[in-house]
Amino acid sequence: MIIGLIKGLIVGIIVSIPIGPLGLLCIPRTLARGRWSGLSVGLGGTASDTLYSALALFALSFISGFIEAHEHWVLLAGGLIICITGINLIVSRHKVRNPEVLGSKAVSPAKHTQEFLNGFLISVTNPGTLVCMLWLFTFIGIDTDRVYVMLCEWTGVALGSGCTWFLTTWLISIFRDRITLGQLRILTRISGSAILLIGLSSIIKSISYFPTF
Repeated sequence: MIIGLIKGLIVGIIVSIPIGPLGLLCIPRTLARGRWSGLSVGLGGTASDTLYSALALFALSFISGFIEAHEHWVLLAGGLIICITGINLIVSRHKVRNPEVLGSKAVSPAKHTQEFLNGFLISVTNPGTLVCMLWLFTFIGIDTDRVYVMLCEWTGVALGSGCTWFLTTWLISIFRDRITLGQLRILTRISGSAILLIGLSSIIKSISYFPTF
């Protein structure tokens, strides 16, 4: 059971490394709105990772076949969502908020919920996460014969993913006071442009899968 939990932690940490669209959204949000806003985005990705890990563990062959059969629609939907997120980052006007103000001012739970859903949608519509997870499960030798071991592995993925985003936003929040408004705007536009390019590439790739008439 402990080994299964450790294997799940490894998978959760690897799939949550903030180098994809979710990381490009989480980092500017943490710098602009504070740690908890960025963490809300990251936890949305954790929810997606937890869902995908459950699908991969409990219905491996069915889910992989389903994703492969409907890959063009998944890529198209994910590309559109990612593009919209990138455009919003490019045109938005973020402000670096004082930590004391953030601590004394109540943040709307609805805003955190919106950020959580945004992070979830970006992550869950990225089939690359499932592909990476399937490969990792195969590589490290996930046990799919015993249900209680699978539950430990599934729990490990959720913990690993959540801890990764928790540490990422915590480290970024330490240095956020050293970021000027101009630097933040540049970083936000660069991140938005990168997200937009990723979304466009996903849409272009999805079009190539559609049948021609």
